Amino acid sequence: MKNNFYLLLTIIILSSTAYSNESLQKREVQQEPHVKKVHTPSTKIYSFAFENLHNQVSTITMQNDIYSFPNIKQPIVMISLFSTWCPPCRGEIPHLANLQKKFKEHFFIIGALVYDDISKNEFAKFMIAQKALFFISTNQVENLRFAKMITPKLKLKKDFPMPLMILFYRGKYFTHYEGSMPEEMIQSDIEQLLEKIK
Repeated sequence: MKNNFYLLLTIIILSSTAYSNESLQKREVQQEPHVKKVHTPSTKIYSFAFENLHNQVSTITMQNDIYSFPNIKQPIVMISLFSTWCPPCRGEIPHLANLQKKFKEHFFIIGALVYDDISKNEFAKFMIAQKALFFISTNQVENLRFAKMITPKLKLKKDFPMPLMILFYRGKYFTHYEGSMPEEMIQSDIEQLLEKIK
């Protein structure tokens, strides 16, 4: 009798263990494997049309932090956001004109007028007086759209210091300057980029 009891107990334990293992295996098979959802970054395309007083347009597109300047053949491009009422901006203009003249084969400047209520006639006089011998966009709607897109990327606030000059090389951001900068400093950066072209 005692042996029968142990035999029965052993059968119950073995069948219960077998049932548990089988049940566990079924549950493991039924569960779906954990799948990570991969979120691809947005590929939003930004496009800007900078237009000067002579209705000439220079366009810029940006996607995934690559900047395309289809109207510009030079590999080094600077965009300078400025206002006529800003003394450091006015002081920077002749230096930018010198750099444009000195490196014209490889360097192109787009001035972009922002936060300014100067008339077109007054601005034409301003350009002559300041010797602004480079492309300047007076389309402030587009200029501000560009400013609102680029300033967060540069970790700047909406009320950014002016002039704000952004230097690009072959479609990629290289550096930027906040406020008035010595001509020699900008020239040194341009020369550094010119070494890559050789």
